[in-house]
Amino acid sequence: MQYTRTMQFNSRRQTNWQRNQNTVAFASAIKLGPVTHTVLIALMITILGLIYLTQATRASGYDYTASEVQGKISALTDQKKELEVQNARLMALQSVKNSSVAKAMTTPTDVQHVAE
Repeated sequence: MQYTRTMQFNSRRQTNWQRNQNTVAFASAIKLGPVTHTVLIALMITILGLIYLTQATRASGYDYTASEVQGKISALTDQKKELEVQNARLMALQSVKNSSVAKAMTTPTDVQHVAE
């Protein structure tokens, strides 16, 4: 590697070097042609595409997991609704049996069926 000084434009306002100002610029001894630049750009685009595909497939994997969990949630919600209905039905029968009206009822002595 070789460091060379480059010519810098100094305006009239800037006559002296200030603190933390670069006075030497790096100039590479390797010169790349237009074909090499094209190949490097194509390689960088390919690498960026592979990174994008990796991230996209990872996101779709999370989507499958989320849809599976959503299916379980909907199944459990349906089961909960069915159990609530069954609980209400059983509680209604129990409250009817224990009511004062049901306790005051008597069994019929004569039962007749209608014949057609």
